[in-house]
Amino acid sequence: MRQTAAEGRPDLHDLGLPENSALTIEGRIERAGMVTAHLTRTDRGLEKPVWRSDWRFGLQLILLALVVVIGLSVVAMYV
Repeated sequence: MRQTAAEGRPDLHDLGLPENSALTIEGRIERAGMVTAHLTRTDRGLEKPVWRSDWRFGLQLILLALVVVIGLSVVAMYV
């Protein structure tokens, strides 16, 4: 990896991380802004909350599957 002159450490592109990666400060700020924008639009009635959206059924199925897997793993530990 090449070193940047200013810091002596590799930069994002040297590590193969995109600028909006969740592993970077910029990415975290961008994602926090997206969450804030969604909450603002929801409060203003421009968007539906997730629990009232068309995705609700699919999200409930994923949650149910996760609960079943965790439940089975807990039961398997004690059997």
